[in-house]
Amino acid sequence: MPSVVGTLADALERSGVDLAALGLAWARAMPTVAIVPAFGLRALPTPARALIGLAFAASIFPALAPVAASPRLPWVLLAAAELARGLPVAVAAAVPLWAATMAGGLADALRGSQETSSAPTVEGRATPLGVVVSLLASAIFLTTGGPARAAAALALQPTGPDPLLAAASDLVGGIELAVALGGPLLAAAVVVEIAAALVARAASPAQVHALLAPLRGLAALAVMALVLERVAAILGREIALRP
Repeated sequence: MPSVVGTLADALERSGVDLAALGLAWARAMPTVAIVPAFGLRALPTPARALIGLAFAASIFPALAPVAASPRLPWVLLAAAELARGLPVAVAAAVPLWAATMAGGLADALRGSQETSSAPTVEGRATPLGVVVSLLASAIFLTTGGPARAAAALALQPTGPDPLLAAASDLVGGIELAVALGGPLLAAAVVVEIAAALVARAASPAQVHALLAPLRGLAALAVMALVLERVAAILGREIALRP
């Protein structure tokens, strides 16, 4: 008696679905599904994320048919190679979203907040504003065609360049993006600190530090509110330029 898996495989092959190529495509897509916050991270169970990866694989597996048709290595090694080739696309797509989380964390640090929360859409313990800005970046990614760009990049991913070098280049670009997002907040923090120091000096010998501390926090939130539109515009541009 033929097995269920064998019967299913035969039916898929008769329908024109190359299971070897589909498996390689799934391996290439899984890094993107695993590390891009917009795809849910811990908010989705592992089987659900595997199905998302399978949906990506179903859209790009024809690009891997030549690799599967003439294998020079065992299939397992080919799958490992495709995992590595999918890593630069995953990092490029995830970097703007993680940079947004860092920008929100910087705003919380400037207002003196030590509170952290464990959100399923952010790895580790992020600050409250970090979670909010991360969700904003994820919404921008999903509504501006980020998944479609990621699928296209996965299908067209060249086999020549070193994937680790490409991923490192994307990480450096993420540092530059984080600096661009946090620059206005840091500049405003310097102005607020100078103003607080001048007020404290003018009020000497009165002790006004207890009064100025909450005002610094309010000033940081006000600056974040003022630059939020700029942050969203920068994130939208960077996300559109990346897979």
